[in-house]
Amino acid sequence: MTEQFGNQGMVENKEPELSRQYGERTSVEYAQITETDPSKRFVQYPEGLRLLGDVQGKRILDIGCGNGEFTRMMAKSGAKVVAYDSAEKQIKLAQEKEIEENLGIKYFVADRPAISPDEKFDIATSIMVFPHAKDQAALTEMFMQVSEALNSEGKLVSVTTNPDFKRFGEIAHNRRFTKSDDGKNTKVEFFDGLGNFKFDVTGTFFTKADYEQAARKAGFKSIEWQPLSIDQKGIEEMGPEFWDEYETDCPYVGFVAHKE
Repeated sequence: MTEQFGNQGMVENKEPELSRQYGERTSVEYAQITETDPSKRFVQYPEGLRLLGDVQGKRILDIGCGNGEFTRMMAKSGAKVVAYDSAEKQIKLAQEKEIEENLGIKYFVADRPAISPDEKFDIATSIMVFPHAKDQAALTEMFMQVSEALNSEGKLVSVTTNPDFKRFGEIAHNRRFTKSDDGKNTKVEFFDGLGNFKFDVTGTFFTKADYEQAARKAGFKSIEWQPLSIDQKGIEEMGPEFWDEYETDCPYVGFVAHKE
């Protein structure tokens, strides 16, 4: 079964990798925090936009877009965005929002980008998607798919789990990160403002060398790791205590890879 990306090629609409691993329930729960979670609102999203730079008129592919919260931010900044996610319910929510706002975003249910020899993207972006790859081979395949979807001067901008994060086992900033005994996986538990556990998500732990190896195998030539900062609005809303040690031991990091 296939689903068409307008005039941008065909995408295999097979059973999604992320849905197989985490299930629709976790996808929905995780998506529900996108509009309220401080780390997303005041770090991942604003810093993602900063790393993108001027997107006016740029064609952007948004990988694992969820309900489209970050996708809409890019469109409102002048980008022409195509976005996909493996969670059908989240794409439905994104499409409903698009009907309301009419930003020109094209959403699709898929677990891989459209590949077309005639029409490529200037930028691909992802917010917390790559840790969902089940192993190094799957991570490399994801990078190769992204590279193929980009034009010859394209770049990838991603926010991902920081391989150098140290505070495992502590509840910090409404999260607790723990590693599996073999060090191959990371579980993130989410808590509400009262400290009550809400849900958890488990992903693969990749080192910086793992990411760089996957990117270079996919044809990316220039790679940058970018520290993330807290938006001032977040400090004002949450208070400085909430963000204690956040920037010095940040759970997340920016990853930018250029094909040229």
